[in-house]
Amino acid sequence: MLNIEKWIENKVLRKKSLVLKDYEIKNYIKLAREMKKFIKNPKNGWIWLAAPQVWYNLRLIIVGLPKNREDENYKTIIMFNPEIIEFSEEIECGEEWCLSVPNKKWNVNRAKEIKLVYKDEKWALKSLILEWLSARVVQHEIDHLNWVLFVDRI
Repeated sequence: MLNIEKWIENKVLRKKSLVLKDYEIKNYIKLAREMKKFIKNPKNGWIWLAAPQVWYNLRLIIVGLPKNREDENYKTIIMFNPEIIEFSEEIECGEEWCLSVPNKKWNVNRAKEIKLVYKDEKWALKSLILEWLSARVVQHEIDHLNWVLFVDRI
């Protein structure tokens, strides 16, 4: 079971996460699947989670990629070593909240569209272009890997 309750004491949230070598990914597949199971559980109410939020100093995020707030059939993807390689010049301000800073919501500026690369759980290199909510979610989670909390952006 993931240890979500200790978020407030989590020093890993303020460290830059470690890049995983391809051969190391296999060691963290079980963790990634547990994280995915956690966020897919409707009782938890989350569509994103980064490894530092559960005390692992690794470049691993799990993200739901909804097209809009009403999209209930969105994909949930495991991303090892995600890296945003392009940001749109257009910026959107939107409300964000975070498991690591409970009961707080603030408006945060984010790029409207991003292009990223990552490794999937089969070590395959993938590329995605995301916009709107999906782009916001991925930017928020990659911030966690770089020791940035959304409150640092307000």
